[in-house]
This record gives sequence, C-alpha cells and structure tokens, in this order.
Amino acid sequence: MSTETLAPSSAELIAQELEADIIFGHLRPHQELIEDTLMARFDAKRHAVRAAIQELVARQIVVKPRSRSARVKDFSAQEVEELYHLRALLQKEAVSIMPFPVSEADLDALKTLHIQYAAAASVGADPRLIHQFNDEFHRQIFALCGNETLCKAIAFYTEASNPIRSYGMTDRQWLEQAIAEHAAMVNAIEQEDRATLAHLVVAHMQPTRRRWESMRGLS
Repeated sequence: MSTETLAPSSAELIAQELEADIIFGHLRPHQELIEDTLMARFDAKRHAVRAAIQELVARQIVVKPRSRSARVKDFSAQEVEELYHLRALLQKEAVSIMPFPVSEADLDALKTLHIQYAAAASVGADPRLIHQFNDEFHRQIFALCGNETLCKAIAFYTEASNPIRSYGMTDRQWLEQAIAEHAAMVNAIEQEDRATLAHLVVAHMQPTRRRWESMRGLS
C-alpha cells in the first residue's frame, strides 16, 4: 500500500480558506455563502464549492437552511454558554488524567511552540500563522493526557467555537495576555501543578468569549 500523502482536494482548500475568513472576521454571523460567488472566487466547480460548504456545516461553523443559501453560523447566548461549558469540562478532564511528570521531549516541544507563538504574536505576524501556532500549542498540551478520543472531542468543539474566538483573535492586548498565559501553562506542567493548569485552560478561553458577548450586546 502506498504511503504517499495525498494533496488536499479543491473542496478541502476552499473549506480552509472560508474557515480562515470566519476566524479572522472577514465573514461574520449570518453572512451568506453564495455558490456562484464562491465558484468565481476560487475558480472551482459547483460540486467542489458544495462539498466545502458541507464540510463547514459538519464542523458546525456554517448552517444550511433548507432551500436557502448557506450562511455563517450565529450563536444564541444559551448556545455559547453550553458550548463553553462543554469545552471547559473536556479540557479539565484532559488535565485531570494527564500523567505527570511529562517527558523531557514533550516539555521541550511545548516550550518551542510557545517561543514560536510568542515571537509571531509579538511582531504582528500573519494572523494565520499566529492562529496555527496557538492551536498547535493547545493541541500538544491536551495530547499529553494520552486519550486520543478526548483530544478529538476537544479539537472539534474548539473549532466549532471559531466564529466566537474570532472576536479579539488579533487584538494586541489579548495577544499579550495569551503569551503570558501560555507561559504559565508550560510552567504549571513543568511544576506538575495540576490545579493551576486546570484553572488556566478554562480561564484562557474567556476573553474572546466576553468580547463576543460585549459586541453582540449580551454582556
């Protein structure tokens, strides 16, 4: 069997671009995704655009009402509360079963990612690069728990919250706070301080949520 890595399909690439537009606020809640417009933008066939939209629907960041155009998902206050409550439960569970001490190799990899994230965030690098380092940093933290199914659930609901996380994702004050909190997480892991780490992984989610609620008049 060949082990050659397959290149992403056109539908996957379109989905990646649209998700980035949502994350960085170029597409906002309720904004329609018109198939003809997307076909022209990406020079793509209709089936590829539809497949990309269906992928975003599966990720719960786009909705497709019957007989209407797809649109970026909006959230009610109750939906946000439930989503963030679930994320908190999953992330605290990952911390609770994380074996300490972690290996030196895992700790070094986490420190390297933190340095890369801090460097990119500090100099105002491409927001996509900052977002990539941020997500990989958190992915590696939760991977330390050793439960692959739990990690997949954390990743799924983190991605589902991207339309909310986009509010403040590139805000300078938030980036400085995120850098400090990432450093504190690494230190908590190194010091085997489970209680502090459990607190941090939940508190870290709140600033962008509060900004979203404020901008939507829900705070």
